[in-house]
Amino acid sequence: MAYYQSNYPPFHAGGPPSYPPQYPNSGPPPPPMSMNAFSAYNVNQYQIPQGYGHNPPMGMVPGYNMPVMQQMHHQAMQNPNNQAPPVMAPPMSSYLKSMDNSVAFNQMKMQEDMMTKLASLLAQGQDIKKDNVKEMIADDVPVDKDLIAQSISDDDVKKRVKEEMKNLFVVELMRRQKVSGTFEITEGTVKPFKKYGNEDPVAAWYLKNRDIDMKGKDWDPECDCEYLRDAMKNLGTNDDAVIHVVTTRCNLQRQEMKKTFKTIYGRDLIEDLKGELSGHYKVVIMSLFVSPAEYDAWCIKDAIYGLGTDEKALVEILLTRTNEQIKEIRAAYPGIIYKDKTAKNTRFEEDIKNDTSGDFKRLLISASQGNRYEIPQKTLEEAVQEIINPQTEEATGMYEVNYTKLADMERAKAEAQQLYKAGEKRWGTDEETFNRIFSSRSYYQLRTTWDEYVKITQRDILNTVDRETSGDFKKGLRSIVMNIRSRPMFFAEKLRDAMKGLGTDERTIIRIIVSRSEIDLVQIKECFLKLTNQTLWRWIKHDTSFNFKKVLLNIVGKN
Repeated sequence: MAYYQSNYPPFHAGGPPSYPPQYPNSGPPPPPMSMNAFSAYNVNQYQIPQGYGHNPPMGMVPGYNMPVMQQMHHQAMQNPNNQAPPVMAPPMSSYLKSMDNSVAFNQMKMQEDMMTKLASLLAQGQDIKKDNVKEMIADDVPVDKDLIAQSISDDDVKKRVKEEMKNLFVVELMRRQKVSGTFEITEGTVKPFKKYGNEDPVAAWYLKNRDIDMKGKDWDPECDCEYLRDAMKNLGTNDDAVIHVVTTRCNLQRQEMKKTFKTIYGRDLIEDLKGELSGHYKVVIMSLFVSPAEYDAWCIKDAIYGLGTDEKALVEILLTRTNEQIKEIRAAYPGIIYKDKTAKNTRFEEDIKNDTSGDFKRLLISASQGNRYEIPQKTLEEAVQEIINPQTEEATGMYEVNYTKLADMERAKAEAQQLYKAGEKRWGTDEETFNRIFSSRSYYQLRTTWDEYVKITQRDILNTVDRETSGDFKKGLRSIVMNIRSRPMFFAEKLRDAMKGLGTDERTIIRIIVSRSEIDLVQIKECFLKLTNQTLWRWIKHDTSFNFKKVLLNIVGKN
């Protein structure tokens, strides 16, 4: 079975998940819908490549598997007395500047090893041919081993390898824009379960009841399904067993489990779980078994069809998802069943229009198009440049993004002026100008525009939004700003607000933790700590209870 390291994950490219045609009101109602292994929600969506070329290998960096780092950690690790060459940092407004140093070191070392082995062949006077490369370079080194089929010079080797490294970097960045809107590194807390460890309860149960030792073996959905069936078939439910399996397997593995459960038992796993669980515990478990796009679509329908309108949920989803994710939500939306209302004849935009009004409605309709400008590949290729060590003035073979080349400075200055004239400079506010610019420009263009706005007005854009707008429209604009500056900090603030003070907003907690568990929950936790001086794990522990708390804590993780 092929494995994909994924965070809104493509574990398989299989058929439709097995769901009943109706779903009770206690949780999200997923419709039958094919799982797309190349969904925009999948932050790691690669099969193991046969060759290097433009197919990034899996397993590079948790979360996004970034193959070439943007910062020169490696030299600093090799010689701590020498300061690493400076690199162009991402925009100052971003909170996501911390990089995984150990992974960065491994990436740099991997490239150096590849170059060293090729150079060694040349030094020995050997011809660099396909068979030599295959013998000398490890299988996990991401180089096209068929690339060099004739004798070439040392300079040619380095040149070709550098070209491949840059191509790999650009393709990875384009993929990351598709799943996050930015080129920044993120990591989920839930990752694909690969092998049964010595302490895994499923392996222990299987050895005891099936006399088969699964320790060290690849994940098998049938083992998990047998373990879950045993946890539910007797009097009472082994909740610890359910929580362990559901929270340690990624979303696409859960989809595989649903199919396998029905195959081997003729029973529906979701129906069995529904009959055994209750309360918020039941809701979060049901949510974890829904594919990401379907879950977002259900949350939107819940925000609209429920009592009143949950503007927070609409803002949180529609204003933070990428173009491709919005398109997947639109595709899933008509099949969603909410209570007794089937959505077969319901149009996505019509529901939004009928349940919102004014400038806020127009802001959401703009977001629902999934048509925000993005950085084209040609522009990105021009912005990606090789890092030069200023101490030796030598090229390093590593690459970074020159963020100053991602934005049109002339347009940024002009649109900063337009925002000034639409707000601070006039009596009243031209909301249409704010909507046009905030809803359509790329993340890096808007960051630059807001920097230019400060130069003109001596105000941060958020200050102007607070002064010049009001109500849900203001909340929407603020959300766009916070999301584009740092999406993890945006969600960290939402989680804090859901738990602080009297009462707890369980719906918001479930929605954020479930939807971000395989994308950027690691960064959300870091931002939450910065925001509150306490960990997200600690807040959840003190603000929730019983099995609901156990599920959330297992997903979030203590570290």
